[in-house]
Amino acid sequence: MSIEFTLKHLETFRAVVIAGSITKASHRIKLSQPSISQQIAKLEEVLTTQLLERNRTGVISLTPAGDYWFKAANDLLDRLAVNVDEYEHRFKNASVVVRLGATPALRGRFTAAAARIAQREPGFVKFELVYALSSAELMEMLRMHKLNFAIVRQPVLEDDRFAFAVEHLFEDQICWCVPAEISRQQLRQAFTPDANKADLHPALSSYVEIDPGVITHKASSDWFRNNLPFAAPTFSAPTFVSSVDFVVEGLATCHIPLSLLPNLTEGQRRKLQIVRVDNMSHQIMLAMPKHLLTLGPYARIFAALVEFCHTQYAPEMTTENSLTLAELLSGTEPADLSSRTERVSEIAGT
Repeated sequence: MSIEFTLKHLETFRAVVIAGSITKASHRIKLSQPSISQQIAKLEEVLTTQLLERNRTGVISLTPAGDYWFKAANDLLDRLAVNVDEYEHRFKNASVVVRLGATPALRGRFTAAAARIAQREPGFVKFELVYALSSAELMEMLRMHKLNFAIVRQPVLEDDRFAFAVEHLFEDQICWCVPAEISRQQLRQAFTPDANKADLHPALSSYVEIDPGVITHKASSDWFRNNLPFAAPTFSAPTFVSSVDFVVEGLATCHIPLSLLPNLTEGQRRKLQIVRVDNMSHQIMLAMPKHLLTLGPYARIFAALVEFCHTQYAPEMTTENSLTLAELLSGTEPADLSSRTERVSEIAGT
């Protein structure tokens, strides 16, 4: 069989399979749906076989031939990416280009530190920061070599963990974020079955609903429904970062990950109380294509990012105005709060 299709056909085919539908792939690779359909049709014509099956909702599944060519496309495109990476590093002025993918909660303190780490490398050319609302989206971009580093939740790595260098960064716990002006007594009162919302601070009757694309959307909605049934999703926001703005103004409460705290200003943190919620946490990992470990600058950047998270960033994921839900409900203050704050300040060098 003569080769009458191009790498572009294989890249588009792989993008559709990874995204799960032509519609989603269109958003990911910025190509129109008709163009994608034409490329898939051309590939099927050249191979004289059907590769994809589509149901009524547009979700695709692979035929046996499609499964074969998806694996073949992955192998070919991955090997090509390795060659391109090595070529750019060895022959194009030893250039170091870092494309880091993260969720918006990590903007600020984290991404600035990552940029400084990358900039220290000889041959550094560019640092590109790419945001996505979910780890699943970041993982898609990592598989398609649009990123060379990604900060993701552990479960999304399970299917192809062996293709990536992976290190644990921190445990990211989801917290209930409330205005600092609300007394602890009122917070406890809000959890009593016969709580009268007319007697409570108005912010306790409203919460910020996070974008459905964020993985914690359902768990957050369920938590408010079960624990504060009188509270309504009066506000909505696309990210945790924007959710905090409503709380800082004393308008509502919301859920945020602890990893957001180091990225808030001191002024914002003073206006917040943080209540850590049990059974709502994720293990956060750093992932990089494994072949990049053979390239010194990328291996050093990878190791430096891990060290930064372990020694500086994770210890900063707390605040003086913080307690667990159990401590709140029992009316006890954390006994070691002052010493814990001193230890965090010492580690952070503040």
